[in-house]
Amino acid sequence: MTIQHLTAPHQELTDADAVALLAEVVATPSVSGGERQLAERLRGIAAGHGAESRLDEVGNVHVIVGHGSHTVMLLSHLDTVPGAVPFEHTDRLIRGRGAVDAKGPLTAMLVAALTSRDLGIRIHWVGVVEEETLWSRGAEHVRETVPVPDAVIVGEPSGASAVTLGYKGMVELKVTCDVPRTHTATPGPKASEILVRALDKLLDTYGADGNAHFKDVGMIIRDGRFEPFSSSCSLTFRTPPGTDAAELHRDVAGILGEDVEVALAYEVPPVVASRSSLCVRALSRAIRREGFQPAHKLKTGTSDMNTLSRTWRSPMATYGPGDAHEDHTDSEHILVEEYLTGIRVLRTALRDIETSLREATS
Repeated sequence: MTIQHLTAPHQELTDADAVALLAEVVATPSVSGGERQLAERLRGIAAGHGAESRLDEVGNVHVIVGHGSHTVMLLSHLDTVPGAVPFEHTDRLIRGRGAVDAKGPLTAMLVAALTSRDLGIRIHWVGVVEEETLWSRGAEHVRETVPVPDAVIVGEPSGASAVTLGYKGMVELKVTCDVPRTHTATPGPKASEILVRALDKLLDTYGADGNAHFKDVGMIIRDGRFEPFSSSCSLTFRTPPGTDAAELHRDVAGILGEDVEVALAYEVPPVVASRSSLCVRALSRAIRREGFQPAHKLKTGTSDMNTLSRTWRSPMATYGPGDAHEDHTDSEHILVEEYLTGIRVLRTALRDIETSLREATS
């Protein structure tokens, strides 16, 4: 599938063009680490539409639309989790891996940017790589190498009529247990037994329901290797505001006991935007103009909003069409009307942000 009619410079994008573009984006595989084909295609579409576009050192695709003294960044991710979802495109929906997380938001942001060139701001759209991996390499590269913009909207599925204010943070701990090697029939504690018993105690404190609420610490056990003399696993904690990663590390080590080593592998802080912040207000007003009462969400996962907010203090919010309950599922799909509504909301919000930034400096 191609979109040859998008290659004419400055041609206006219709709703039909926007839907065709999303269908192509969803149909293009882009599992984490394999985003290059999609990045090149989107770079080419943007360039053909008269925008400045480039790929950076890690494979992120950057598109610049418009000019002005203020920059608004629209950032979402190119990659998806593994697992095939049969592609389907009807008048009502588009089905496929990544349709919701986050190709719907990603494409809606690109269309909104390309059709907002008349605004007196510089719109910097970025499609980043490897958000679905532990390290969020693409967003980390943007944070470290791109000048801080005046405002940021991160693209993740919030639903077309909702704005995501915040996400839990994440603390990743690497847990290991080693004992002297003997014959497996020799009596004595084995590393696998020690670690399993220790993890059972940990689950009493951080059980499976810990991630049901934004205010609680949740935990999952990942990547386990349980062998008699050397056992290990990873512990992923979802952490609400106020959680100290070093203190959590000490608490977990104390529960697991002295026979188990615990090392901090990765940490990203939680983030919560104020409802009165520039981006939240603009998106909320835009949603009202579409006839909806805007909802404000706090999510128990993490996003690139967490990554950028490590050092950036710009007003931020997360927004995007799509039902987040479809994330990573075998039925992942996005409704066409929801996607088109998301584009309109983003266009209106960009205009609102441009006005607010101009008035603030006049």
